[in-house]
Amino acid sequence: MERSQEFIKKCLFTKNFDNPNKPIDENRLRDTLIVIPTGGGISQRLKQNKSRLSLSAANLVATDSKIKHSSYRDVNKNSKIAMKNYIQSSRKVCQRAKRIAYEQKLKDKEGLYKFLKEKEQDIWEQLPRYENYLSMYEKLWLGYIREVLGIEKDVKDSKKLNMNQSSALTKLSMAEYNGAMLRVVKSINKDIIGKQGIVIWDSQKSFIMITKGKLVDELKVIPKRGTVFNFEVPINESDALQYTILGDRFKYRSSDRAARKFKGRRCDDLLYYLQQ
Repeated sequence: MERSQEFIKKCLFTKNFDNPNKPIDENRLRDTLIVIPTGGGISQRLKQNKSRLSLSAANLVATDSKIKHSSYRDVNKNSKIAMKNYIQSSRKVCQRAKRIAYEQKLKDKEGLYKFLKEKEQDIWEQLPRYENYLSMYEKLWLGYIREVLGIEKDVKDSKKLNMNQSSALTKLSMAEYNGAMLRVVKSINKDIIGKQGIVIWDSQKSFIMITKGKLVDELKVIPKRGTVFNFEVPINESDALQYTILGDRFKYRSSDRAARKFKGRRCDDLLYYLQQ
């Protein structure tokens, strides 16, 4: 408990108590704190307008969750192998495209794509494209997450949005993030800070995302460990709810999170987030 007490006293009590040791001396602390892996608030002025949502409750088809494919294990195993092969092949194709851009002295995506389409048709066809996954985010995930949070289609005044934030965070902790647009805001790996993309695979230990590039769009495997992600849920054309994901508390598959109850845990291992 000593490390937890030091963490809480240093980061919380110094801002709220004249004597930070008072709650500790009076034994008012518990051994564990509840740390939900998502947090958020309202963010004004979205950087770009969102397309009109096309998914609603009327479009959803009810399915029996108990029905499983006869060879579920084989399908799951094969899907992982296919995803791994796709990532590896995409990386090789992107490297070849960048090499051609260097050799031909091409400095923009439009010029490179035009050259590949004329001279290197096989490379041009195999390159991953961000716009191919954009509908997965705009037309599927946004509609899904708005219904999870109970946000109506037309909310003209965001200040009148009636939502239980505690309940919303719990729902987001168990939600599906395949198709979400995430941005890395903090990480122990400085090279990935600022990376933003659409999640095409939410695995147990990482988010696999398609990101925009200056020359080519690329697949990035972003580890959850030591990483903080941000994402937005638009309310209307100008306002959005902004949430944060603590990767260290999110190291579960989406299917496992759906039935998981997040319990009290020590939080001293999150100290490095505040020290950065």
